[in-house]
Amino acid sequence: MATTYLLIFVLLSHILFFKKIIFKWNVFGVFFIATFTFSTFGILVFPFLQTYLSHVFWTFKLQHITSEIIVKTQIIAVLGMLLVLYSYVFGLLLLKGKVVVINHFKFDGEIKENLNKLNFQFIFILITVFLSIYLFLKSKVLIIGISDGLIGRNPTAILNSRRAITSSYFYVIITYNLLPFLSIVSYYLFLKKRTLSRRILFYAAFAVTVLLLLLLFQKRPLILFFLSFLLSAFIFKKEFKIKKNKKPKTKKRTRRKYIIYGLLLFSLLMLLYYLTTNYKFDNIYQAIKKLSEVSLLRIFGRLTLPSFFYVHYFPKIESHYHISNIGMLTKFLPIDFYPDNKILFNYYSINKNGGSLAINSIFDFYGAFGHYGLVIGSFILGFFISMMDVFLNKLEKNGVNLIFIIFCFVFAYYLSQASLAKSLMGYGFLFFVMIWIFLQKGFKIKMR
Repeated sequence: MATTYLLIFVLLSHILFFKKIIFKWNVFGVFFIATFTFSTFGILVFPFLQTYLSHVFWTFKLQHITSEIIVKTQIIAVLGMLLVLYSYVFGLLLLKGKVVVINHFKFDGEIKENLNKLNFQFIFILITVFLSIYLFLKSKVLIIGISDGLIGRNPTAILNSRRAITSSYFYVIITYNLLPFLSIVSYYLFLKKRTLSRRILFYAAFAVTVLLLLLLFQKRPLILFFLSFLLSAFIFKKEFKIKKNKKPKTKKRTRRKYIIYGLLLFSLLMLLYYLTTNYKFDNIYQAIKKLSEVSLLRIFGRLTLPSFFYVHYFPKIESHYHISNIGMLTKFLPIDFYPDNKILFNYYSINKNGGSLAINSIFDFYGAFGHYGLVIGSFILGFFISMMDVFLNKLEKNGVNLIFIIFCFVFAYYLSQASLAKSLMGYGFLFFVMIWIFLQKGFKIKMR
């Protein structure tokens, strides 16, 4: 326990010392806060809640998580975060000549215009046609997922429908990434000029995005889209006033509003867990208590246990997998694909219905290459994020650039949930870049 207390002190002291960098609207801040919230926090408090968690997560073989594994996992988690932090600071020194505090949403002047509306209309129509055809072909899967899964609250039906509907990589990319991006662009256009056609376009795009994300039969993409939308509303409200002659809101009222938004999103998460499980309750209070517990455990514990599993499994059970877990590379290189998240799930779970685990990018570096991978990978990641922040800070503050920055934050969030390779491809950062460039007038990116 002494090591745990020491690591907590070291990490918290760094958070306090670098708080001006971390708690700002920048890519690094999102990555650091998300990684701490969804992974490192749970890893550090695990020894205090081990008995409780062993009872709650009884479907996993937690006897493998020994005191030695706990300490080693905690060291990897804290060391990885600090390496990314110092590498980020080094990157700022190298690129800017000094450590600067970057806040992408702090700027003076109006939000300029550089959106190619014709390209926006073209890609919107193209995606609409594809989705109409694809969903028609998958209509039986959707009906089963809705009737047997959500309405009938059958987790097996939901899982089968999820696998079937996400069997197309192109559909996943569109629904996860392109459609939310275009929906927020339509929101920006609506705020800029409140015509009937733009109002209809925005409402239709928003409704379809919410519906299709819900029909992925997953919770995270829908919650993430709502957060992205709220952030875009926060940014654009400075430029586009919804009501004229409106009294400025006090900080207290603004804080209360965002607390309400947070509670609504948490309530939505609870509702989604209720619909996707077969829990039964005697009264509303019992339901709220249980669903709150489940939701909090998923937020703070989803990436905690897999981190311990990866540290125990590699290299004791099998050797490190290097780049063999990157499916796209194995198609071109003479190496076999290694689905690490599924292999470890089957090894540690007593549930034989199939499933997968998730870890953040830092633990993927360790799983892939061991301690050398942890150090080198974390350093590369921190430097890469510093280059992103410096580049984004140089962009002209126009509508499409600000929307792109929001989705760079989405990418930073996914780094706390998945490997760097998956965050770039499977979770769509490269597709964010492509659609961002495609929507620029003349494909020219304007800088400040």
